[in-house]
Amino acid sequence: MSRGTKRRAKRLIVLLALAALCVLAMLAVRARDTKRLTAALDPIAPDAARDFMRASLVYDAGTRTFRGTQTLRASNRTGEDLEEVVLRAMMNGVSEDSVSITNVTANGEGVQALTDEENPTVVRIPIRWEAGKILELSWTVMIRHAKESAASLITLPQLAVREGGAWRTDEYDALCDAPFAQAFDYALSVNAADGLTLAFGGALTDARWETGVGETLYEVQMQGARDMTFAVGQSQSVLCREAGGVLVSAQATSAGRARSLLDAAQTALDSLEAIGIPYPFPSLTLVEADCGLSDGRVASGLAALAAEGGSEALLRRVTRLVARQTFGVQVGSDPYNAPWLSASLGSAAELLAYAQRKGERALLTRLEEELAMADRVTRPYGVTVGATLAHFGGDAERTQVLRDQGGSMLLGIAQAAGEPAFLEALRLYAQENAGRIAVQADFERALLEATGSAWDGYLADELTF
Repeated sequence: MSRGTKRRAKRLIVLLALAALCVLAMLAVRARDTKRLTAALDPIAPDAARDFMRASLVYDAGTRTFRGTQTLRASNRTGEDLEEVVLRAMMNGVSEDSVSITNVTANGEGVQALTDEENPTVVRIPIRWEAGKILELSWTVMIRHAKESAASLITLPQLAVREGGAWRTDEYDALCDAPFAQAFDYALSVNAADGLTLAFGGALTDARWETGVGETLYEVQMQGARDMTFAVGQSQSVLCREAGGVLVSAQATSAGRARSLLDAAQTALDSLEAIGIPYPFPSLTLVEADCGLSDGRVASGLAALAAEGGSEALLRRVTRLVARQTFGVQVGSDPYNAPWLSASLGSAAELLAYAQRKGERALLTRLEEELAMADRVTRPYGVTVGATLAHFGGDAERTQVLRDQGGSMLLGIAQAAGEPAFLEALRLYAQENAGRIAVQADFERALLEATGSAWDGYLADELTF
């Protein structure tokens, strides 16, 4: 063999070795994503200073039904004695009888539960609840989900919001995210057949296969939730990854789509962290689901969206949904009367994260090409960034107004006050209102503190309808 032939043979061997290492590295990444990860967290225990929900469910595949018990331990922090307690039972998009609450007890005693005739999502429990006292409510719950090719979202019943001396009993709107509530902690266990695929908003702390039964027992927990939501599908792909201390999971109809969601989630977390908006919870779950909203739907620790489109478009949607875990879950807001406090702040955060990734020139191009048209559109009276959900004609209009006009409106403040000051305002708003349901005045106060200027007049002009 000539020297030249030997050299070529050696180069070929080296190239083959490098190719083998690349394949092994790719397989290692895939193995890392494929393994179902659990979070090592101390178990959540009831605390007098925080409301706590425990739920235990068993799945019946024949009827597509979850059945079990829920127990709520809550303090009356309203400052007044109450004569009734109101629970909300979201119907999860199936029918008016897809959720039922029965066998209600209060502090161990059986009590009556009355469902509103005109709104079956409202369950009233006539009982005296003294100011400052702790009440323990338990009930049996049944939830039937729709049969979908993608995942179905399940939101468990919870305590309604007490506001202005009355319980909020708004009709659930198709444009609205998961029901808003006072922040609470929860522990959830679900026993389901192995063919069922589950993804949770809270952190999965254990998944035990029941030997000989063909079922898996899932244990989940979350602090600072606004709802208890999870997704259910049939034999879907679930991939997991640890990203910057966050347990990230993605559930989709194929491994490729799940990996696209997982990659987008990691980039979104990194880019938001880079502008000083860290993810507020130990876990994040993305679910491929037909949720009826172009950007996707937000629940506590979970976001549902279509896993389609180019990688950049998907990344932008995911980044907005991740940002809304801060400006819609960690900080609560009224999703019916002030949806902009979640959607528009999430859009502004995504735009600034995009600028951090791509540069200011790329952001200016986006503003000119994507948002300028939304800013120039003149709509009928009442359809503004500050409008209630009742004013929007559908998801397309809501998205263009709250996401595009709202994001552009807030970037106007960033451009006038300076991006560092505006980002500091977002951080202050998140820190000072974590665990609360914030209002416009809270955001204005954060802007004043961070920028040294009052923006209430500017916001009034942009938001008033």
